[in-house]
Amino acid sequence: MSVALNQEHVNDTAKLMIHRLIARAIGRDPSLVDKARVSLDRSSQHFEGYSFIREWSELLDLPTCEIRRLLASRSERMTRLRLSSPFILADGIDFSNTALRRRIWRAARRVAQASPTFAEPPRMVA
Repeated sequence: MSVALNQEHVNDTAKLMIHRLIARAIGRDPSLVDKARVSLDRSSQHFEGYSFIREWSELLDLPTCEIRRLLASRSERMTRLRLSSPFILADGIDFSNTALRRRIWRAARRVAQASPTFAEPPRMVA
């Protein structure tokens, strides 16, 4: 009997992988943090008053090494914040390559399959 994968866990894992790549890129080019601030400013025009704007603003004010550590963190807070990441739309960060995105999602699926605690329980049939 196969267990269905929890798609939300696969997506969260893919976002974590993407942000780990971003953290590496920041190590090579710290100006990406400034570009994320510009991206966040654009988002704040549409999402004024949303808590994620304030949280990302505070996070982007941290030292670069701390930002990199948090981007790669598995914490619940960072899992939630990655849903609204200003890095994804920042200049200088490009995940538009379809082949790259597919490789990331395939790797995320493999990771999710390897962690059975995140699999969906079998559905009961009445």
